Amino acid sequence: MRRGPVAEIASSTGPGGFRLRELPDAGVEFVLGEPELAGVVVADHVILRFGATDVVVADRFDLEVDGVGHHLDPARPETLGPLLAVYPATARWLYASPDGELVLVLVQGQRLVVPGPAVRRSWSVGSAGALGPTGSPGG
Repeated sequence: MRRGPVAEIASSTGPGGFRLRELPDAGVEFVLGEPELAGVVVADHVILRFGATDVVVADRFDLEVDGVGHHLDPARPETLGPLLAVYPATARWLYASPDGELVLVLVQGQRLVVPGPAVRRSWSVGSAGALGPTGSPGG
C-alpha cells in the first residue's frame, strides 16, 4: 500500500538521539544522530549502542556478513561471535517494517534482521540505557 510522501513523525530529545520518519510503505525509519556503533553489550539480550540510542535485540535474529548468513540467539552468547566481529561499524539504515521486522544495514555491508513479533516483542530502539527488550513499533 502506498501512503504518500515520507514524513517525520517524532524525534528523541538530546544530541545524538534519533528521528523517526514514516515511509510510504507504512514502515518507520530510525534516523540515528550518531550512526557509529559505540559498543555492543551482551546479557540475556544484545544492545547495540549508537551514541545516545540503543538498539536492543531480545530474540533470535539473522546476521549476514560477506554473503554468509548467521542465525544468532542472544540467549546463547556462544552464537554471537559473528555479531561481535562487525565492531567497529557504522549504520547506514535502520528500519521497522509494518509487520514489526527490524532491519539494520551497516555501511560495511552487513545486514541484521530481527523478525517481527510473533508472540512477544523481540526488539526496541530508544534512549541509551533507558530501554529493556520490551519495545517495538508503537509501543
